[in-house]
Amino acid sequence: MSEPNPQTDARPAGEAGPADPDLDPEGESGPRDRPALLTATPDADAVYDKIRTLAVLAGFLGLLVTLIAVELLVRI
Repeated sequence: MSEPNPQTDARPAGEAGPADPDLDPEGESGPRDRPALLTATPDADAVYDKIRTLAVLAGFLGLLVTLIAVELLVRI
């Protein structure tokens, strides 16, 4: 069965090739890929602010839906 993503940087475990110190025995990418990922990770405070904003908006939306449902039930 072929691999679904031929663009991956990890070799299959059984594939022969030149020894690469950046690859571990399971074929996963090494630590050279991690610094770029860490720089793209947002700060915890920024994530907390965004989650809090989403929670407040979800609360208002829930209140609005509840009020509309109560209004419809009262009219019946």
